Amino acid sequence: PTRSVSRLAEAQVQLGMQVSVITTVANGKEALPVPIGIPEKVDGVVVRYYRRWTGDHTHLSPALMAQLWRTVRQYDVVHIHSWWNLVAIPGALICWLKGVRPFFSPRGMLSPYGREQSKFVAKALFHRLLGRRLLMQTILHATSIQEAQEALLLLPDWPFFVAPNLIDLPAGVSASYPVPEPSLLRLVFLSRLHPKKGLDLLFPALATLDFHWHLELIGAGEPAYEAELKALATSLGISDRLHWLGWLEGDTKFDKLAQADLLVLPSRNENFANVVLESLAVGTPVLLTDQVGMSEYVAEKGLGWVCAVSTEGLKVTLKKAYLQIDEYRTQRTQIARSVSDDFAPKQIALQYLAAYEKFCHAPG
Repeated sequence: PTRSVSRLAEAQVQLGMQVSVITTVANGKEALPVPIGIPEKVDGVVVRYYRRWTGDHTHLSPALMAQLWRTVRQYDVVHIHSWWNLVAIPGALICWLKGVRPFFSPRGMLSPYGREQSKFVAKALFHRLLGRRLLMQTILHATSIQEAQEALLLLPDWPFFVAPNLIDLPAGVSASYPVPEPSLLRLVFLSRLHPKKGLDLLFPALATLDFHWHLELIGAGEPAYEAELKALATSLGISDRLHWLGWLEGDTKFDKLAQADLLVLPSRNENFANVVLESLAVGTPVLLTDQVGMSEYVAEKGLGWVCAVSTEGLKVTLKKAYLQIDEYRTQRTQIARSVSDDFAPKQIALQYLAAYEKFCHAPG
């Protein structure tokens, strides 16, 4: 989200908008070494950073809240990103008290999967007592139709618009794409290693396949969970065909995506999934579950395969992909071009601006 919000702000500046960002110095558990409370331009965007009192994901920052209180009515549009932290929730409250109706991007934090997995009864209680009222004073921005449908389960009458993430994509098919091996299906997984990502469903499916394959896993997670996944692979007898690469960035990441025949993302829930665009942008088709926000786009454009969230669904669809992959190997340039056209930064930024205009000038 941090990167996609940054790219969106920069693209809007390039369209002639004046864009300000107020945020904390949070950089994981560390703090960014930046001036505090002093506006500075970052790629044309005016950014103010504020200290946080907590070092975890709550990001409590009274100075940031004070700045928002003083200035919130100066803006034509206020857009809050994320939820369940002490920037977004108090920010929505301040907007309500100041008579400002903000746009709100939940970033997957209101999905049924997320609510089911939460161990904090306090969240459900907060939503009933205050959260629901706060959200009703906002306009929902969803990054996919799926995310919108999930959010509307909470507030059926919530006004909303759908616009995708804006992310950095490579220029096209990587020159590092190797010569295809017809008898081998080269798979890649790129995401954090977390139970939500469904690798515990994928590994048993892979163990049943009667053709040659190997899987490169790009990502990192909690050491205990990584160990659990590796133990599962060993018990299934597939550990020698898995290659754990850790987290990769930049050109190295895109080269690995380009060297695969197929990206596999067996997630139980994804509001969007940037990695899907990253893979398609280098011409590599994708295999997703139907709980990934990008699955509707992939199915509509014929850019890969979509299956149910189950080991059986993954097994059947992997076999189908193996039989059809040669066709996709010859279409990598077309795949990359399609994504480049559909997700051009200027085009996406204009979608947001059109939504802002529509709702800001709507009656009431």
